[in-house]
Amino acid sequence: MAGNAGKKIMAVFKKAKKPANTPPPKPVGGKKKLSVKTRFQLILLVLAAFAAGVIYLLNYTGIMPFQDILVRLGLSERPATRADLEVHFIDVGQGDCALIMSQGEVMLIDSGDRDESNTVERYLMKQGVKRINYLIATHPHADHIGEMAEIIGQFEVDNFIMPRFPAEYTPTTQVYENMLNMLSAKDMTVTPAEDSEFTLGFCKVQLYASGIKDSENLNDYSVIVRLVHGDNSFLFTGDCENTEEKDLLSRDLKLDAKVLKAGHHGSYTSSSAEFLDAVKPDYAVISCGRNNDYGHPHDATLRRLKKYADNIYLTPRDGNIVFISDGTGLSVECSKGKK
Repeated sequence: MAGNAGKKIMAVFKKAKKPANTPPPKPVGGKKKLSVKTRFQLILLVLAAFAAGVIYLLNYTGIMPFQDILVRLGLSERPATRADLEVHFIDVGQGDCALIMSQGEVMLIDSGDRDESNTVERYLMKQGVKRINYLIATHPHADHIGEMAEIIGQFEVDNFIMPRFPAEYTPTTQVYENMLNMLSAKDMTVTPAEDSEFTLGFCKVQLYASGIKDSENLNDYSVIVRLVHGDNSFLFTGDCENTEEKDLLSRDLKLDAKVLKAGHHGSYTSSSAEFLDAVKPDYAVISCGRNNDYGHPHDATLRRLKKYADNIYLTPRDGNIVFISDGTGLSVECSKGKK
């Protein structure tokens, strides 16, 4: 009897024995171990919070303003502290006009279309302009030379520059005739554009004449102007289209610029990928009219520009666009819209 009872007890213990492959029970109140990925994310979060706190403290105490921190990190352009150079892209509707002023010297590139309101002349007078050292007509289309006669008649002009083009393509427009007549009346000499270099105040100016000799398209003769002021540079392209862009690229000219005045009012026929790759602009300016009949600027051009320029300004949206340079820093001011 006793032997049988012992066997039964041993049988019960055998049934209660834990299988070898059963995982051990989790300890009561134990902590779950974090994965390597989670721990890495937490470390990044802590570092980001610490960096944000340091930045806030530096800005709050005035040790280093927030703008300076962004500049140090390469996330923002340092604003200009002096107006050693001003570049004004004047809102003239469907046309072009740029005013450059440095150390009391003045250059005007194009004049917009004929304007009964004398927009450009009034703008120049508001800026205190009395003498224009260099007046440049990039090419003889009306939306670029419309106010030239009035400007030549009203202001002292030291040098007038325009491109050479075949005589058979000479414009017959009234604004072109008015410009020539006023030049004659003021006994002024026309300087044909050629590859050259001169100074304007604190700046170096490089002119590039078109290498195209026989084209019915006057845009192909656009005078290209490159302006350099220390670390800041500007490229003015008139109505330069793909044909002239290829010519410029073939000549191995210095074309890189921080600010690009996009050719031909943002048309898809300008600002080719190859040209933009040579210029590599951080800023782009498009001068055109609001709801113009040409659809400028074209979407294809904007897409190409956005691959390079983080900042794109449009005169119909932003009004007069003014870049201010001290040779290192650069600031932008708009009469309306984007800042």
